[in-house]
Amino acid sequence: MLAGVVVAVFTVQVEPPIDWPALIQKPHEEKRIDGPRLPSLLAAGESSSTLQEWKTARPKLLERWKTLLGKPPEKPKSLDAVVHSEERQQGFVRRIVSFLTEGDDRIRAAVLAPTDLQPNERRSAVVVFHETTPLTFRQPAGLAGDADRHFGVELVQRGFVVLCPECFILKTQGEPGPKPINTAKLQAEALKKRRPGWTGMGKLTFDASRCVDYLESLSFVEGDRIGCLGFSLGAKEVLYAVAFDPRFKAGVANEGGVGIRMSNWSDEWYLGKSINDRLAEFDHHQLLALAAPRALLVQGGGSADGDPSWPFVAAALPVYRLTGAANRIGLHDHRGKHAFPPQGRRVAYQWLDHWLVRQMPEQ
Repeated sequence: MLAGVVVAVFTVQVEPPIDWPALIQKPHEEKRIDGPRLPSLLAAGESSSTLQEWKTARPKLLERWKTLLGKPPEKPKSLDAVVHSEERQQGFVRRIVSFLTEGDDRIRAAVLAPTDLQPNERRSAVVVFHETTPLTFRQPAGLAGDADRHFGVELVQRGFVVLCPECFILKTQGEPGPKPINTAKLQAEALKKRRPGWTGMGKLTFDASRCVDYLESLSFVEGDRIGCLGFSLGAKEVLYAVAFDPRFKAGVANEGGVGIRMSNWSDEWYLGKSINDRLAEFDHHQLLALAAPRALLVQGGGSADGDPSWPFVAAALPVYRLTGAANRIGLHDHRGKHAFPPQGRRVAYQWLDHWLVRQMPEQ
């Protein structure tokens, strides 16, 4: 840490401590929920494995997933970050920025920073990935849409620095159109021509990593305390972001559909149809395990995620136990259908408060 830099342990509201295993593990364990047959994480079986066996298996599993996603391009040497506008809101400053991701492609985003930042102070930060909406980053940043979708605003009001990036699959040349799926198809086709062999999910994961690069460039962000949160499309990005970039210390994935069979993961802008033929080798309990020992919460409302999501979390839990982080993974069912209702957001924000502010994040 740099001399003279203050890292704030901030809190907007005092809340009682939460017994996380009691809230996000025990209720599901008691239900004994059956799930699909999932590929084993370790040859010896998770229940009888050792930490050293996982340390040996993890790099191989990670490499298999990287091969599945396709070879990424080199990162640009510079972010070439530009601030396009700035406006002061009640309690925070909102800046519209852009920065290079790969090639000449740029990410547009909103940065929300609390106005009570002190000189030389650094804060925890959260990347908020938006849902499938033509409003893209403007919605969580509080520039458009319903107030109950302004997740970035709610987080900056809790004291976090927030980055709301635009997902590439919904970028348009002009004003956003009314049919996001058509835009996603066009973007997938363009990516295939520009980067043959690279999946849409590979691009999404690369862009998430560039968001961390950008946050690390800000003098008021504590680089060891960066997390992410997403709903629907954004939840998919969270799963991959936390699994593949260890700089994400905590994440909340709400209603993304954690199992490959549970959502539209085979769409061409995600993993492509070929993933359906590889379910004996790949499924997302492996990503949950790759995230260990960092904090990862799956949330559902009984639509894309819910009780059927538990077997994926349960499959990764032995790895979390091996790494001494048994309380850093779980499933919270807010029963709000395919939404992010107040009761779900409250738990999500408490999770991020706990692991990014009050606790020392896992390295």
